[in-house]
Order: sequence, then C-alpha cells, then structure tokens
Amino acid sequence: MKALYYLALVLLALQPPAQANPVAPSAAQDAARGQLVDALFAAWNRPDSPGAAVLVVQDGQISYRGNFGMADIEQGRAITSFTPIHVASLSKQFTAFAILLLAQEGKLSLDDDVRKYVPELPEFGQTIRIRHLLSHTSGLRDQWNLLAMAGWRMDDVITDEDVMRLVRRQRALNFAPGSDFAYNNTGYTLLAAIVRNVAGKPLAAFARERIFEPLGMRHTVFHEQYGTLVARRARSYQPAPAGGYASVALSYSTVGPSNLLTTAEDLLLWANNFDDARVGGPALLAQMQTSATFNDGTPTAYGGGVEVGTYRGLKSIDHSGADAGFRSYLAYFPQQRLTIIVAANGADVQAGRLGQRIADIYLAGQLEPLPKPVPDYSDGVQVSLAPARLDALLGTYALENGSAITFAREQGQLFGWTAGDEKMQFYPASEREFFVKLSNASFRFDAPDEAGVIGSGTWLRNARAVRARRLAPARLSGQELQPLLGEYYSDELHALYTVTAKEGSVVLGYARGDVALAPFGKQRFVGPWPFGLVTFQCMASKPCAGFTVTESRANEVAFTRVALTGAAGNTAVP
Repeated sequence: MKALYYLALVLLALQPPAQANPVAPSAAQDAARGQLVDALFAAWNRPDSPGAAVLVVQDGQISYRGNFGMADIEQGRAITSFTPIHVASLSKQFTAFAILLLAQEGKLSLDDDVRKYVPELPEFGQTIRIRHLLSHTSGLRDQWNLLAMAGWRMDDVITDEDVMRLVRRQRALNFAPGSDFAYNNTGYTLLAAIVRNVAGKPLAAFARERIFEPLGMRHTVFHEQYGTLVARRARSYQPAPAGGYASVALSYSTVGPSNLLTTAEDLLLWANNFDDARVGGPALLAQMQTSATFNDGTPTAYGGGVEVGTYRGLKSIDHSGADAGFRSYLAYFPQQRLTIIVAANGADVQAGRLGQRIADIYLAGQLEPLPKPVPDYSDGVQVSLAPARLDALLGTYALENGSAITFAREQGQLFGWTAGDEKMQFYPASEREFFVKLSNASFRFDAPDEAGVIGSGTWLRNARAVRARRLAPARLSGQELQPLLGEYYSDELHALYTVTAKEGSVVLGYARGDVALAPFGKQRFVGPWPFGLVTFQCMASKPCAGFTVTESRANEVAFTRVALTGAAGNTAVP
C-alpha cells in the first residue's frame, strides 16, 4: 500500500507547475487524489479501530471528505465529519481570537501586564504581558509538567483552580519574558482567566456568543466540566501492548489551552473565516496570522494560537493537538486557498504528519523538495525478536544534543525514553533498528564491537538524526549514594519526594510511585516524564542540601532536604 502511494505521489509531482490562475482540477484528478488520501487512512478504516474525520477544501469547495474508523468501538458507532471530537491544542486559536476581540474593542491591550487582570500571578521581578502569553514567550513553567511533578496523573480531574493553585506557588521563570520560546499551556489558562475577568463571563460562554454562534458552529463547545454530556462524541483510544486498542480517560475540567469539542464540519466554518473574516474583520485575522517577535525583533513563527511559517516553500498557517488518544491538525495555505482538517481519536493517528502528506497530494507541482526524506513509521512492519535479544541493547545513551535516551525491557518488549519524555514502546524492524508507532521516531543501534558490545547508535525523530553514545553501566557505591538519600520538599509544588537506593542507583519516590533514575554524570541523573534531568547539590562527606528537576517546559524546580522523624529514606546504605 505504501509503495503504491509513493508511486502515485511521484506521478502527481511530475505535473507541470501550477499557473497563477490554475484551472480547477477535473473530476478524475479529484478522484485520484481522494484515493491517495483514502490510502493514508486505510489502516484505521475498520470496525475495531478508532479513526479520523478528514476534510480537504480548495477555493471554498470541499474536494475531499473521508471518515474512517469508529467514534465508539464498544458501541459500534462510526466517525463522521459531524462527530464531536476533542481537538486538544487547536483550542488555543479560539482562546487567542477571544483575546484579540477584546483588544479590538479597547477592553485590554496586548501590552498590558497580566497581573492587571490576574493579580494572583506571582511577581517574578519581570513584567509578563498578554502578548507573551499568546506567543509562548512568557517564560512561565508549563502547567502539565508542574502538575505531573506534583503527583497528578493526566487522567485526574484537573480544574482551573488546580492549575492556578500551582501557578500561585511559582517563584521562578524558565527565561526572561520575550527572550525565548517554549510552548506553554499555562499561558493559555491565564488568557482564559483574562477573558473571564474582562468580559465578565467564562471563556466558554464568550466564545459561544462571539465566535461559535456567529459562524454557525452549532456542534462546538469549550468543555468546562468533564462530566457534561455531549451527544455522539468520540471516545479516546490508544494501541494496547498486546494488540488492538484500549480506551484512555480524559477528564480535564479546564479550558483555554485545550478542551474544545468540535467537528470537522465546524472546523471548516472556522477555517473559512480566515478567508472572508466574517467574524472579527480582516485586521484581526491578519493580526492573528502574523508572527510575534522576540525582544530583539526576531520572528517567533507563532501568531495568535497558530503556527505561522512555510511548508515546503509555501506559506502555511497551522496547528496540531494531542491529548490522551485524541489527535488533530488544521492547516490553511492562504495563497492556494487550501484547508486541511484531520480530527482523530486514536493515539497512533499522526494527524500532523498525515495532514502534511495530504498537502503533498493536493499541492503536487507547487512544493519545494524536502531537504531530507521524512520517515513514516505509522504502518511500519515489525519482526519477531526473542526478549533475551533485547538485553544487549539496554542502558542509557548520551545524545550529542546534551540529552539522553534510556532503554529498558518491560514484559518482553523494548521501551525507551529521552530525558523527561514519556516512555515509548519501540518495535523491532530488524535486530538493530526499532521504531515508535506513535511518532515519526526510530533508533538504529550500531554494530557491536569485537567484544560483542553495542556502544552507540542514532536517534532519528522526524528528519533530525542525533548520534548517541552508550554510557558505561554505573553502579554507585553505598558511600556515593549515602549523601543523596533522604526526604526533599518543593514549596513550589507543595510536594514531598523520597530518595532511596536500589541496585546501585537512585530511586525517586513521590505521590504516584517510585521512579528509577539513570546516572548521567556526577550527582546528575535522568528519568522519564516528568523528571527529566535531576541534579543534586552536595558537598563532600555531607548530606545533599537539595536537588533541582529540569524538564523541557519546567526548568530547575527546586527541592530542599527536610528532616522527617523515622523517614525510611534516611536509612544508611549497607
């Protein structure tokens, strides 16, 4: 199937370049393109699989409508373009639009200090402005990372107040506002709070009155309470380790960065507004689709809840979303007047990558060549390997970008994680090459040396290859471990961690269990989500005073040693 797809795509690419006023495609061309898109989603077109609703719109006319898989596997209910689906971070553009409407009406300025409207936000010694929240340049730590570090699970019921309780405890930023970019959900929770405080009503009500109803988006709602019923909505699924699918709970009760339920047909009404600006007007839509800038004037490539850039040489406005098993993607090519919508309910539906492949089909002949081929492992073929063959691969590998990737065997399968990332199952394509189904990622282990030891490999994610060097297995002595052991408290998380030792390494115990860390330099360790890099502050022959936890969106969260009577973590290492 994949070979036929690429052959057809090559034939499309050989068409003459598009003219300034292109002739509308013939019915035969539309049918051929539709067959290619069908092939992309064929793996999910089954009654025992989640799937996706897909729309492609050219010049205001629907060129393709495809529905694949089930909205609810247990009830046997299929996905349609009218199925309400949680679209995760696609929500951000609606939150941004609400803020821009209020700014257009003079009710706020994007240069206002956020504390003017959310006074409980801590003073960090530097002004965070509303535009910093919109463009992910605020420097705030991300709410999901903080919640996970504090012991929450992502399937807990999480409310706006739960997020704000942690935000109020923060004492540091990841970076100075406006100086850097780090995708940030906290900022969009704060934007929702600003809408509520300025408009006098929650974001859900404001968006319904000012955006959804005027655009005719009758099946779209910000889902404020996870228990609120929504008729015919899609359920959330992820691949089960033993095969098939398992349901994944999503119980967010907070809006702003996420939690929009909508349909592919309603998203089309929204995307059409990019063209005709019926709601908001041309100036506001232009502002939304203009890149913000850093303090030095450099573009951030992010506008009002959307990414502003190019795809293979063509200007594009797009965004993707991922929560639990939901995956979504919305792309708009303004010069070609092409819109691509993918709304899915399976964690293995790589909506963003599939959306780009749809663009490859419909914009064939207009796109620049890819600088490197982008791998696609969504339907990768795996071979059978005895679990014992995996043992030669296990351990921690230092990546040349300063991070690390660790491999472990669990229930006879290979699992790996980069520092601070969630564990991923790696499937064998051969004895030394393994791929991840849920993302465009693979790891290729190099051939063993003369002693039979594999010492290096290549981590490939999307089109970026990073070399990896295997670290020698480290088993710390009791003398080395002893200063680290004990109880540590983070006031910013209001959380207590216990550091113990097991098999010559460090184990972090927190509210959700114990997590083994891998040594990564002197008094430094790496772990999976949500821990990342753990760095202890120690002096010779004395107990460590504390440690910091750094993850990609939450830097140097501090823990301080505390003395608790009878704490098991204070016992000596034999």
